[in-house]
Amino acid sequence: MKHGIVLRCTRRGETFRFGPGVIGTLVVLALLFFSQPSFAEDLLGAYELALKNDPRFIGARYERDASVEKLSQARAGLLPKLTAEGVYTQTRQNIVSSDNTVYGQGVSTYPTTEYSISLVQPVFNMASWASLQRARATVKGADVKLEAARQEMMVRLAKAYLGALATRDNLEFIGAEEVAVSRYHELVTGRFSSGLTSRTDFLDAKARLSDVRARKIAAHSNQDDAFQALREIVGQDIAKIVAVREDLPLLNPDPSSIDTWIDATVKRNPSLEMQRQAVEEARHEVRRQQAGHYPFLNLEAEYDRTKTEGTLFGGGSEVETAYVLARLTFPLFEGGVVNSRTREAKNLHQAAMQEEERQMRAARKETRAAYLGVVSSIDRVKALREALEAQKMVLEAKREGYRSGLYTVLAVMDAERDLYRARRDYAVARYDYIMNSLRLKKAVGTLSDGDIASVNEWFEKER
Repeated sequence: MKHGIVLRCTRRGETFRFGPGVIGTLVVLALLFFSQPSFAEDLLGAYELALKNDPRFIGARYERDASVEKLSQARAGLLPKLTAEGVYTQTRQNIVSSDNTVYGQGVSTYPTTEYSISLVQPVFNMASWASLQRARATVKGADVKLEAARQEMMVRLAKAYLGALATRDNLEFIGAEEVAVSRYHELVTGRFSSGLTSRTDFLDAKARLSDVRARKIAAHSNQDDAFQALREIVGQDIAKIVAVREDLPLLNPDPSSIDTWIDATVKRNPSLEMQRQAVEEARHEVRRQQAGHYPFLNLEAEYDRTKTEGTLFGGGSEVETAYVLARLTFPLFEGGVVNSRTREAKNLHQAAMQEEERQMRAARKETRAAYLGVVSSIDRVKALREALEAQKMVLEAKREGYRSGLYTVLAVMDAERDLYRARRDYAVARYDYIMNSLRLKKAVGTLSDGDIASVNEWFEKER
């Protein structure tokens, strides 16, 4: 008896049997057909995904679209209002008795149909004009808020992307360190078994191996968290990301004057501009509340047509009425609510101005920190690059010294550990340089798609 997997296929009463060889071929073809090529996602590709999928940015876009409607709503207060109305009435009257001989007696039933159309055109209404100016400031603020959200998303995405890179690098460095420590642990264990080394050295090597394995477990968890943070922004899993090129260009801020960058921030920072529009909104709100003391003038027109098919006097009537009037209204006293709302608006205006001052100081501080961060990151990258090269030579020297009996194996393990830490610090310093460069442009308000594309050129091409 032959054993194996048999696939049956029935069509029009006929049964086909496929043996294991044919099934294996079909499985391979299916895997080839449905498998998708695995591409590495660079920063620009991740940015394109974030534009479509980042909930915070998409929500800001909807908020901006909603704010635009406020302008239409405010403009409606200055436009005419046209109203049409129709009323149908069925009247039943029972005249029980009457001393007036004109009236008849008994029950009479008749319908009445009324049609009217009215037009109200505001001629002067200070509150409506103030509302319109306030709405214009709201729309400007919404446009700036959307731009600020876009630039914030760029920095947030770059931070998540580079954070994922850092955790991946760290895991690779720890993995390489684990291989080296395991090798030396095996060597020390063999020497300890032969009585060629002390128990202290053996326990030290064992402790180092346990430590690096514990750090590797934590590194796996950190890497998963970092990639999930990236997924939170782009909306899908990214299995592979692209590393930064080794020849990363280190560019000092241009212009080189920190005061020039701070002045540009005061003029162009999106968050500051958004707050300026909030101050403008508050100022127009004060005017709108003060307008409660102003008179308002409306031009009104109305046309009515009433058709009655019966009356108490007998017979019916059809009446048309049209009139045009100018209505001038003086608000005199409303219980003090206008004064109270005005004081409230003035206080909110002052609060908005103080918030503008706070944000201006914060923006200056942010720009200074980002500028100095770029400069210091460049120096730190250069210094750590030299430290890394020096550490490589130290490790090689200690290996040679170990072979000649000058150094112990633990000294070599220390050098291995220091080398991997130097590599990690060097990688993190390069990522810090990229982040500080983006933060500096965001502080000034000039961060754009072109900057993301330029930074993307600093990454390796693995597609």
